[in-house]
Amino acid sequence: MAAKEHWSSVTPDYLTKEFTRARDAAHAYDYIVPIERPTFHEIRALGSWLYEPQEFPEEYVQALLGHSDAKMTRHYQEGHTEKTIEYQTVGADLKY
Repeated sequence: MAAKEHWSSVTPDYLTKEFTRARDAAHAYDYIVPIERPTFHEIRALGSWLYEPQEFPEEYVQALLGHSDAKMTRHYQEGHTEKTIEYQTVGADLKY
């Protein structure tokens, strides 16, 4: 990666790297191999998509994400075609 243009500028991968550090320091995903843990952009995209089923206006989500146009917001929300949550009942097989 090229040097920063200015001493106080933020590099393009800064948020991604810092999110990864914070996520791993929290130990919330230790059971998942590092390469498969959720990324900053995956969490952000999921967050933006969660507003859709609640019928928030696209303009609201666009502003929340800081996108300059709706096309980018729709791009972030792609891949979440399944609009329902499917719950599964599982047993813990515990003795009382």
